[in-house]
Amino acid sequence: MTTPSNRQTFTLVAIFVVTSLAFIQLDGRRALDPVKNGLQAVVSPAVAFFGGLGPSRGPDTQIERQLEVVMAERDQMAAQIAGYKALEREIDDLRSQADLKQEQPTWTMLPARVLATDPSDQELFMTINKGSRDGVERGMAVVARGKNFVGQVTQVGEATARVTLAIDLSSAVGAKLESGPDGIVYGMWLRGGRLEMRHLNREARPQTGEHVVTTDNEAISTARIPGGLILGRVGEDVTVDGDSMKALVIPLIDVEQLEVVTVIINDEE
Repeated sequence: MTTPSNRQTFTLVAIFVVTSLAFIQLDGRRALDPVKNGLQAVVSPAVAFFGGLGPSRGPDTQIERQLEVVMAERDQMAAQIAGYKALEREIDDLRSQADLKQEQPTWTMLPARVLATDPSDQELFMTINKGSRDGVERGMAVVARGKNFVGQVTQVGEATARVTLAIDLSSAVGAKLESGPDGIVYGMWLRGGRLEMRHLNREARPQTGEHVVTTDNEAISTARIPGGLILGRVGEDVTVDGDSMKALVIPLIDVEQLEVVTVIINDEE
């Protein structure tokens, strides 16, 4: 037996079905277009407003476009600053070369630009833009920022040359402490790009911070490397090595930052 509540439910369902069929028929005949357009005009602004509050789906918003412009300007400015710093370093290097020329007026010196360093890190060398046609020869000393010894020319082409750095494991240079005792300075790049002075007399008393320079003592001097070029300063690690002593030597310049260097072509007076 059907209760009043059930009859009401059936009646509502029947009305819903009949109404739905009527709307479907009207929509098929496009009779509801005016109503739909009116509702769309009312609802669309609200949808656009609330949609704008959600996360952006692409880079087309005004804020994102402005952000992209600002970031591009920032990157351009950073590149310009890096260029200015490199130029400043180069100017400082050239000024130091001029000072060295005044200090050593009888030396023949050749400025050169650093083209590259060893990309494999198997050997520590740099390539410069001067070669045999400029008078560069194997064995010549290369300095930077005044009298700081960088390394020695080991290969020469017509327009370029390779300079093996003082910190390379193959490098050995006759040297002395400022206080007088002689020794040999070896490249020790595996120890943080450092040098080590060996064969010091056991009576020597290396002082921390004391300069180590190339020697002009003919008994141990390195051919084509004049005396007095700065190799670095004595570190705190000074130890006895058999019948002699050895000391850690810390270079005063970072060769990776060099833009220009100077080849000492001739140091004869």
